[in-house]
Amino acid sequence: MISTQALDTVLKRAGELKALVIGDAMLDKYIYGSVDRISPEAPVPVVTHHRTEVKSGGAANVALNLAAWGCHTTLIGLTGKDANAALLTSLLEKRGIGHHLYQSEHRPTTVKTRVVAASHHLLRIDDESTAYLSGEEEMQVKKHILDFIQSEKPGLIILEDYNKGLLTPDIITGIIGLAKELGIYTAVDPKEKNYFEFKGVDLFKPNLREASQAAHLPLRPDQLSDICREWRKALGISSIAITLGAHGLFLQNNSEETHVLPSRAIDVVDVCGAGDAVICALALSGICQLDLNQAGALANLTGAYVCSHSGVVTVDVKVIHQWIS
Repeated sequence: MISTQALDTVLKRAGELKALVIGDAMLDKYIYGSVDRISPEAPVPVVTHHRTEVKSGGAANVALNLAAWGCHTTLIGLTGKDANAALLTSLLEKRGIGHHLYQSEHRPTTVKTRVVAASHHLLRIDDESTAYLSGEEEMQVKKHILDFIQSEKPGLIILEDYNKGLLTPDIITGIIGLAKELGIYTAVDPKEKNYFEFKGVDLFKPNLREASQAAHLPLRPDQLSDICREWRKALGISSIAITLGAHGLFLQNNSEETHVLPSRAIDVVDVCGAGDAVICALALSGICQLDLNQAGALANLTGAYVCSHSGVVTVDVKVIHQWIS
C-alpha cells in the first residue's frame, strides 16, 4: 500500500508541474437507454433512449486526469475541422486544459459512440480516420509540437498513442529526442503499430494484450521478467509497467522488479479509461522517484477508482486519499 506521505509528495509535485499530453484526442459519446423487447425486424434489442453524454476521450482524458492531480496541463492532438472538434475544445476549456488541436480537412474528429443499457455495453460505433499524417502536413505538425516543447519546457510529456494518425515514427523520434535534450520526463502508452518506435522514454506502459501482440505469444505474468528486460535494453527504456487488469501491475526498472497486486476489492462496472488514469499515476510517481511498489500501489488504486464507475471518468484524488488513510 502507498503511504499518505508518498501520496502527499505526488500531490505537491503535481501542483507545481507543467504537463503536456501529445496523442490521439477523441470524444467518448454514451447513449444510455433501456431494453424491454427484441426488434421484430432482426434478432437485436430495441433500445429506448434515455440520455446522451459526451466526454473528452483518448489523449484528452489523459490530460483531464493530470489536471485532476493538479498539473498545469496542455493537450496537443489531431482533429477534423468539424463540429466535434469545436465540442472537444469546449469540453477541454471547461476543465481548464490548454489545447493545441491541429485541425485537418481530410479526416473527422474521432468519436467513439457506446450504447449502454442496464449497465451493459451493447455496441460501439467508431467514426474516425486511422490514416497517418504525411508530407507537408506531418512536417507542419512536427514543427508545431517541437516549437511548443522548446518554448514551454514542460516537466512531463505523456505520449498517448491509439494508432489514429498523429504519432508517426518521425514525430515520435523528434519528441523523444528533444525531451531527452531538455531533461523532460517522458511516458508512453503504446499500441501495436508503433510499439517499438518509442526508444529512450522513461516509462513504457502497455497492457498485457499489447505486450503479447508485440511478443507474438500469449504472455502470462510469470513470463514478463525476461521480455521486459530484453525490451528495456533494446529500446533504452528506463522502466516498464505492464497492466494486468484484475491482477494488478508488473513493473521493472534498472534495479528492481515487482508484481503489485490490487489492494482494494471493487465491483468492476466499466474498464474504459482505466489505463489513462494508471499512466498518469505511474508517471507522477516516477517523477517523484517513488519505489516500484508504492508507484504500483498508487496506480492500482487509480485504476480501481475508474473501473468502479460507469463510463470514462477521471480520478478523484480525494477518494484515493481516503482509501489509504
